[in-house]
Amino acid sequence: MRITLVDNLVMPEEHSLELLDVHPHLGLLSLAAVAERDGHVVQIYDPKRLIRSRALSYDATVYDHAAQSLLSQRPDAVGFTSLGCSFLFALNVAARLKHEEPELPILLGGPHATMLHREILERFTQFDVVVRYEADEIFPAVIANLETRDFAGIPGLSWRDKNGLKLNQGAPKVENLDTLPLLNYDHYPVTELELDLLRVEAGRGCPFMCTFCSTASFFQRSFRLKSAARLVQELDILHDKYGFVDFKLDHDLFTVNKRKILEFCEAVKDRNYRWRVSARVDCVDNELLHKMAEAGCVGMYFGIETGSRRMQEIARKRLDVDLVEPTLAVTEQLGIQSTASFITGYHEELETDLADTLDLLGRCVGPNCITQLHMLAPEPGTPMFAEHREQMEYDGYAGPYNAFRVAPEDTQLVLDHKDIFSTYYYYPAALPRVQYKFAVEAVDALRHLGPFILRYLLRAFEQRLSLLVFAMRDWASQEGVTDLPNTEFVEEFISARFGPRHHLTSLTRYALHLPNSEFDPDQQYQLDANVRLLDPDLQALLSLFEQPRSCREVTDLVAEVSGVDGLSSSSFAPFIDAGILISAHPE
Repeated sequence: MRITLVDNLVMPEEHSLELLDVHPHLGLLSLAAVAERDGHVVQIYDPKRLIRSRALSYDATVYDHAAQSLLSQRPDAVGFTSLGCSFLFALNVAARLKHEEPELPILLGGPHATMLHREILERFTQFDVVVRYEADEIFPAVIANLETRDFAGIPGLSWRDKNGLKLNQGAPKVENLDTLPLLNYDHYPVTELELDLLRVEAGRGCPFMCTFCSTASFFQRSFRLKSAARLVQELDILHDKYGFVDFKLDHDLFTVNKRKILEFCEAVKDRNYRWRVSARVDCVDNELLHKMAEAGCVGMYFGIETGSRRMQEIARKRLDVDLVEPTLAVTEQLGIQSTASFITGYHEELETDLADTLDLLGRCVGPNCITQLHMLAPEPGTPMFAEHREQMEYDGYAGPYNAFRVAPEDTQLVLDHKDIFSTYYYYPAALPRVQYKFAVEAVDALRHLGPFILRYLLRAFEQRLSLLVFAMRDWASQEGVTDLPNTEFVEEFISARFGPRHHLTSLTRYALHLPNSEFDPDQQYQLDANVRLLDPDLQALLSLFEQPRSCREVTDLVAEVSGVDGLSSSSFAPFIDAGILISAHPE
């Protein structure tokens, strides 16, 4: 049988088509592997790659063109995976396939379909079968019975027949991930994608139960990790075949089982691979971090979610926020780049909670730590969604990852089915919605200053990011500015707050590449004043700008603080041009 599997269309955080994530989808590769083991022919269709390469236009024609392309492959069945933020694409393309080929079986899987299988099948007849939870082990049986539509006995299946909907009990789960066949990345044109790393599935499941996250529900709170031997085998195969030495080990919570991580570190340490993982700050310690660094770990993603102790309990994250800064300090010392990710917009979140989050995020800012503040998105299958789904509201504010509404019917679909398109909605919260949106956009705008200049700017606000963001909000209110913050907003605020000739104003303009040229976040993502903008000899300067200084004074100070000597006045030309230094010649 010829099977075509369709990848997600998930927008990047910056909503730029140039930055669409074209890494191979590991879940689809796993389904392809088990189907091919049974002799089926599988193709994977990735709309993101086609859109990024401009082979597919992302406009009102995208659904028709994608459907025609899929039909040209003459599949015997088409399977979609989907998240809530990408469901518009799956829904619209599937509808066109069913219109053209009414007898073509169309399958749907993934977390979103698992949580809303009944609602989707009841409302959208383009889908014939929903495969719930982990489909790897049951997928061959589903394919084998597509012609007869006799799915009785296949656990975790929902389908439609002439008598209506059928729902099989059960929640399939792969207990031993080592038993799954090896993935064939050749389903994607890996050598043409210009990837900086390859993703490898390291395991599945999370034993925690945060109220806003569906991971635990989908994987049934079952934490599993591949064996060290299997994981290293996969890395070796990918290295030998494609030459990669950089990898992302996909697992929502890699470090829960310390013994297994130490086994992996021992197995991989002599291969000179560089790898990245996700973890909680309370699921690592100094010994583990040192072992991971020695074995090639160069990046760690930490979901902090909130800096408020009260919200940590309410959201059931239950993270000790006192561990955040010491853990990041260790990763920095070890040369591991970290990401500290936060969320705002919780139903119960007060201004004091938001301030705690902003302040902790501000303290995390550094040259080796990427900080993020996301807007909370309602996710089906979470305790929070079950409690507040009836109160969800819509204001058209599109956070990252949501697919664009490109066809005339897209917005109406979102409005008519708010449970299915919940990621386009929000939970009403303790503060006016605009305050959470302002904080998210302010943090995003300020990151373009780069970590060193932002940290220096925070000195004028008692080292508290909340004071800076709230001051920006108050200024906007006083001036009647209704737009959310962007880089131009930041420049105008700093100039108004400190005066047009103040060194902070000059420094901010310089960092944002204003006013000579408009800053383009798609061209210069995460502008880092220390690494990307300044000469290495100037790395100690930013901590010295208490006031405008002469070149001689700065030269002496740099030599004293950093041991760097012999700097020429020409090294300071950018700062002189920006008005930060008061003299172009040594005194």
